[in-house]
Amino acid sequence: MNIKKILYGCSLLLAIFFTACSSNPTDPNSNHNLDLPVICPPYLKIGDTIGIVNISSKISDSPDRCDSLLEVIRSWGFHLKLGKHLYDKAGGWFPASDEERASDLQEMLDNKNVRAVIFFRGGYGAVRTLDFLNLMQLRKDPKWLVGYSDLTTIHNALRKIKVQSIHATMPINFKLNTIDESAISLREALMGRLKEYNISYDSFNQEGSAEGTLVGGNLSLLTTLNGTDIDLDLTSAPTILLIEDVGESIYAIDRMMQLLKRSGKLKAVKGIIFGTMTNISSQSSWNKSLNEMLKEYTENLEIPVIFNFPSGHSYPNMSLYMGRKIRIDVTYTSSKITF
Repeated sequence: MNIKKILYGCSLLLAIFFTACSSNPTDPNSNHNLDLPVICPPYLKIGDTIGIVNISSKISDSPDRCDSLLEVIRSWGFHLKLGKHLYDKAGGWFPASDEERASDLQEMLDNKNVRAVIFFRGGYGAVRTLDFLNLMQLRKDPKWLVGYSDLTTIHNALRKIKVQSIHATMPINFKLNTIDESAISLREALMGRLKEYNISYDSFNQEGSAEGTLVGGNLSLLTTLNGTDIDLDLTSAPTILLIEDVGESIYAIDRMMQLLKRSGKLKAVKGIIFGTMTNISSQSSWNKSLNEMLKEYTENLEIPVIFNFPSGHSYPNMSLYMGRKIRIDVTYTSSKITF
């Protein structure tokens, strides 16, 4: 009997054992998650309960105005459950501590009666709550999480665990006493009635068709998350990238697009949807328009590209299913997004 072979065999078995034990299937970054099926949470029906939380910047609106904004959702036939710290102002920039804001969200995730969670507003702070959340609970009890801007962080984290979400307007942006296309779009998405968008022609568009999982969101957040545990996942499946932003200078947008280019992310995608780029400054000093600058990054990719889709920090802000396989068709006369 060869003692060296026995010892080698034992050490190999131990290595396999400890590797398996150290890879936690409930960790959003675990390799186990690569093989998970994508989950589409159940669509809502009249009478369902929606949780309202705020894990980002504190709310400055008056309680009366906030209640009026939330009444929009109630008017759709849904009940609301509010997070305990929704209106708090004890956390400086934030309504409450990271742990307290996370606990509000986790309580909604753990509550079987809550069928969706809408974030009241964005700003900054969602990323600080991740260490205190068990998002894998959504694979046991799937429900829609809704938001945009700072909530790009949450969309990216949900992409890692293969749970779909909704990139959409939030209560802080609701319009009162008038028709709100953004809010209507959100309602239709929650109830599963959002099937497609037909979009008018834009001269910057690039023709073609593509299918892929919709990922992305706010450009500033996407580049901030580059290299982190919730970086953009563009390799586990064909992807279509959504990009929007607000309040940046044109050179900052260019710098962030350079990051996407040089990290190989732009080359990896099958299509791009540029949402709205709102309040972008210093354009006059660039000698090119914002869209001309963005076009420089896409014109050699040979993929379909939609410019100026109404998604982001603008009105209307049309809802999109994140983490879902979608199709985009771009022609010289129009564009179409199919869910």
